[in-house]
Amino acid sequence: MTAHGGSNGAPLGDGADDEDPRVQRVYARLRRLTMVGGLTMGVGFLALISVIVYRVVKSTPAPTTFVERALALPEGARVVSTAADAGRILVTIERDGRVSVHVVDAATLAETGRLDLAPGVPSAPPLR
Repeated sequence: MTAHGGSNGAPLGDGADDEDPRVQRVYARLRRLTMVGGLTMGVGFLALISVIVYRVVKSTPAPTTFVERALALPEGARVVSTAADAGRILVTIERDGRVSVHVVDAATLAETGRLDLAPGVPSAPPLR
């Protein structure tokens, strides 16, 4: 019993079709396509590895120096809340019913700004 392959009814596995020039052209085209796919995948893999290595080498190391600093609070003031975001530390302070937000640089702990929130001052209408 022989297995038939395709519409021409030729038996599979007898090897006689391998000598046909049309089959050899198809095999050569398939080899080229496989090589192009393999090379493309190899180049992509090398690009991915090189980007990872570049980012690891060029990344900024964590600061090794320890910075200690005190934020001077006015007499009778208390810290209401703190928050950290994008290299900044926000410290909300209340004193005598007035609230102010101090902006501190997280790397140097230097105060970079202050926002005083005064009660009774009309505010801008909300954005719609």
